[in-house]
Amino acid sequence: MWPYLCIEGVLLLKKQYRLRKNNDFKRVYEGKVSIPAGTLVLYVLKTQRKGPPRIGISVSKRVGNSVVRNRARRRLREAMRPYLELLPYGMDLIIIGRVRIAEASFSQIQKDLSRVLSRSGCLGK
Repeated sequence: MWPYLCIEGVLLLKKQYRLRKNNDFKRVYEGKVSIPAGTLVLYVLKTQRKGPPRIGISVSKRVGNSVVRNRARRRLREAMRPYLELLPYGMDLIIIGRVRIAEASFSQIQKDLSRVLSRSGCLGK
């Protein structure tokens, strides 16, 4: 099953692939498994849940105004897209954009994301 939904030309991550509740975010943060890279930090929690992997994306107000933060979120979501089907079931991830993400190129974001995903063991490498 494809994890994206296309509405009026915009790709949206389906609900079952998103972390949406504050408690879900807290649980992942409390798992204390964080992997930093230049432009982002990845928090990982392996759960007993049988469902597909869920992803939350967060960008701090320190990154910039809402336009800059939303652009950073869109870029993170797009960089994550090729990896979604490679992630094991029962995995919860939070990707946090650091201040440097505003000036980073898309290829740098992709490189950092690939690095943290492989270091976390999410890709089975």
